[in-house]
Amino acid sequence: MKNFFFLVLFIALGWGGYYVYENRHDVFSSTGRVETLDISSDGKYVISAHSGNETKLVLWNIEKREKKVLAKRVNTNTAYFIPNSHDFMWQGSKDKIVHIQNVDGKELASFKHFEIARHIMSEDRTLYISADQTGEIYKGYGDNMVPIYTDTPTWRHYNFSLSDKYFLTASSGRGEREDGSVVKMNPVADPIQPSVYKRSSYNGVVLWDRNTLKPAAELFGFGGRSDALFSSDGKWIVGGGENLRHYMWETAHLTNRLRLADPDRGIRNPKGNDDSQLLRVPGVNMGLNNPVTYAFVTETEFIEFRMSAKKDGLGEKYSPLYTVGDPWIKAFVEIGNNPVISTDFYELSNSVASAPKAHILVTGQAAHGGINVYRYHPDKMELEKIWVAY
Repeated sequence: MKNFFFLVLFIALGWGGYYVYENRHDVFSSTGRVETLDISSDGKYVISAHSGNETKLVLWNIEKREKKVLAKRVNTNTAYFIPNSHDFMWQGSKDKIVHIQNVDGKELASFKHFEIARHIMSEDRTLYISADQTGEIYKGYGDNMVPIYTDTPTWRHYNFSLSDKYFLTASSGRGEREDGSVVKMNPVADPIQPSVYKRSSYNGVVLWDRNTLKPAAELFGFGGRSDALFSSDGKWIVGGGENLRHYMWETAHLTNRLRLADPDRGIRNPKGNDDSQLLRVPGVNMGLNNPVTYAFVTETEFIEFRMSAKKDGLGEKYSPLYTVGDPWIKAFVEIGNNPVISTDFYELSNSVASAPKAHILVTGQAAHGGINVYRYHPDKMELEKIWVAY
């Protein structure tokens, strides 16, 4: 009875605030830490893969505030929603079977595959791209599998992003070029190499043609572990990385690279810092910190997620908000640090996802096994935390 009283009291107090904690008694959740997650395009469902004593796949219903463990012994790299659908993919860790199923529990397809490090699928289901644990990249599966990249593996950390014409690979890059170039169009190095001939030809951020499966451009500037993604209309690419550089490119004019403003000093350049449009907000003090990943909360506005702390109550409470085509920070949105979000490792860039048309954002938690769900309000440029679930 005593435990029940405190649970009721806690929930009642939660409803009095601006978000609700659910199942606080399960803070150190048996689901384990979120490694990857994705959100349906309409912002109604989240699928997440969790590490721990036993890996798990979890479906979260945002509207109903419900959580359901769907499977155990899963590959925690593989939680992925197919765009504009309620269908998602995941892989079993033992049998290596990739499953495509919907939120109602119906399995739509399955196939045997190698152990996946990353994968994506197009909305029309005709393009499936995956990378194995060595970083080699392939289109398709089974007898229809063809190599895209077999040169020296994209090392340490990498990610995928998909647009109508291209797909991106983001991995550890080599930093700025000595000649100051920002892009190399139509690179000629062969991405498919036998084991005796390796050149590390496409580390960093690379734009690939969906039809030819050949590299269309290399985007320069990132050093160390990096992440990049398309805007939802594919017209812009935003990215940042371990060398404290962050940029956006106009996809149709890739020589147009804009360096994003830092929260504390504006836009850095060889001639000095430009702080002419530096945003200063009372109570928000942010220094230079490493970008980990990005998420679009509208068609044109995106948030930069920087390296977070590993414990609740520590680290930055705010994240910078930008608009495509403009390098200056437009607002600081309150992401909060209790529970602190899951960007405490570069390798957890896939623990953040968004549904731009629905203005819904979701992150994992650094210290727990749950998720934080936010609603973005474009009219006020504010982020509202609407659900903290464990």
